[in-house]
Amino acid sequence: MIVDPEKVAALIGEIAEEEIAARFGRLAAHEIDTKTSPNDFVTQADHAAEARLKQALAGVYPGAAFIGEELASANPLVLDHLCSEGAVWIVDPLDGTRNFVLGRREFGTIVALVEKGETRAGWIYAIPDHGFAMGSKGDGATWRGERLGPLAPASGPLIGFRAVGNMAEPWRDRLVPKLRDQYETETIRCSAYGYVHLLRGDRDFALYSRCWPWDHAAGILMLSEIDGRAEYLDDGAPYAPYATQGRPLLVAGGDERWEKVRKTLQPRAAE
Repeated sequence: MIVDPEKVAALIGEIAEEEIAARFGRLAAHEIDTKTSPNDFVTQADHAAEARLKQALAGVYPGAAFIGEELASANPLVLDHLCSEGAVWIVDPLDGTRNFVLGRREFGTIVALVEKGETRAGWIYAIPDHGFAMGSKGDGATWRGERLGPLAPASGPLIGFRAVGNMAEPWRDRLVPKLRDQYETETIRCSAYGYVHLLRGDRDFALYSRCWPWDHAAGILMLSEIDGRAEYLDDGAPYAPYATQGRPLLVAGGDERWEKVRKTLQPRAAE
């Protein structure tokens, strides 16, 4: 690794505490805005944290490009950096902004480092709990400093997350009724906490239909380090840190969990 994971974590934690945690429950009306819909919030905390993270991470890895959620919202062309051979920081400064605005204690900061199109390192800071999940390619993953290992085989019914509102046809009609009929699921409202739950085995799987790299790259890297799995059900392609819309991405904390859900949602002729 060209960067020190602990140094990056310290920067993320400091900025999140000063720019996000310090504003929780204290936002004035003029510090809250919306983007694509009345429930798609963006706040002064998002902008302030992203600006500071951009500056801090540039000092950690000079020359690396930067993709922040708010920057990409204003200029989608920055996503083209993901097609380059260079290094790219991918940042969601405040994941779960709606929770943050509504006073729900489930929001975080997500950072991933991509090199030559491959996620090399990831950090998830669960801000209200002051807890870090961290991982780097080939070096494993940790939660609160304790090394995470492969999850034990699931016992009992699997429980998962869903974010399927943007799923394209024909996959919506094929998959969503089976998901609702066969599994207990809840709507995912914060990717940061969702991936922490998957890493710890508190939830078994998640089905997504819109994948922004700032929501998924870090968490999926960490899951891969504990033998988790993330693949698209439309063509079997493994997850890569690019933006996709409408495609069904199944993510699970272990291969056994992933296969069990896949067989339910998309059985093959020989099974």
